[in-house]
Amino acid sequence: MDEQTEKAVPEAERSLLGDLEEKIGHFLMKYQELKKEKDELAAALSLEREKITDLEKKLELLSQDRDRVKTRIDQLLYRLKGVDL
Repeated sequence: MDEQTEKAVPEAERSLLGDLEEKIGHFLMKYQELKKEKDELAAALSLEREKITDLEKKLELLSQDRDRVKTRIDQLLYRLKGVDL
């Protein structure tokens, strides 16, 4: 091999390694962004699940209240039926 060819090979290798290093750096940066986004989404999901649990409890309490009111109304209607008008 002549001297120019020997110099060209290391330059080509350096260029390839530089490109590879740049791509790896970009990949790692993107990975960190995605990991941060995943963590943020996991936190948001957890918050939404807590809200769902709270709403389910409120719904259950409202259903119980509705049943009590319905029972009282039925009792009052029954009592009114017994009254002569």
